Amino acid sequence: MGGISAIQNRVEESANPQTSQTTGQEVFFKDGDQAFLTPVATGEENDLLLDEVYLYTYRSGNRWINLLKDDDVDASDVPDTVRASHKFAFWAYVHDIMHTEKRFDDWEEVEGPQGKKLFVQHINDFRVIPLGFGRSNYIWNQLVDVYNDWGALNKGVIRVKRTGTGMYDTSYTLTATARNTDVPADKLASVSDLTGIKAYYKDRYGQVSQTTPSSEGVSLDTVNTDTLLENDLFN
Repeated sequence: MGGISAIQNRVEESANPQTSQTTGQEVFFKDGDQAFLTPVATGEENDLLLDEVYLYTYRSGNRWINLLKDDDVDASDVPDTVRASHKFAFWAYVHDIMHTEKRFDDWEEVEGPQGKKLFVQHINDFRVIPLGFGRSNYIWNQLVDVYNDWGALNKGVIRVKRTGTGMYDTSYTLTATARNTDVPADKLASVSDLTGIKAYYKDRYGQVSQTTPSSEGVSLDTVNTDTLLENDLFN
């Protein structure tokens, strides 16, 4: 079951336990990347466009494997020492992402604060935003704060930013912005066509044969298997 309330209840339960194949659409971040996006998930009860997932990430030969932890997924090849990482993910209309390094020719150079060069990747389409809950759920709690302030996640533009590269110095910030950028009407009309998060992950990561996608910034066109493991470790 999706939605802010349902996931929050499960987060609290896990913190206080009782004794007893699709095309990849995810956005992954490198140090300094910041995305401006409008969630199309609302966060309300039974919202299938926002949900939590557990993923195994492990090395098999010369590649990294991501496999969904699910009762319907065969996890017999997962090493006994591998523990599934807990993530939440939601669908959003991503307007653009700003990078500190230019990795593709079509990224637009702009001047950021203090005159620093930034490179804008225009997305203008729906993407899945996967994030770890963070230590003490600090990343998840930022999304909950936006939900509580707005009453629903789809009321405005959120900025998601990654800072840091290492296991102990990487952090994510999710903040509500005053940016007034609307989702095009034709895109809003197609929100109902989006696959629910659980179904998306089962389709994409429900087989061992699937290799890990890239976290090279948010490029969806290249594959670099080493850097998604980095995201699993640091989120």
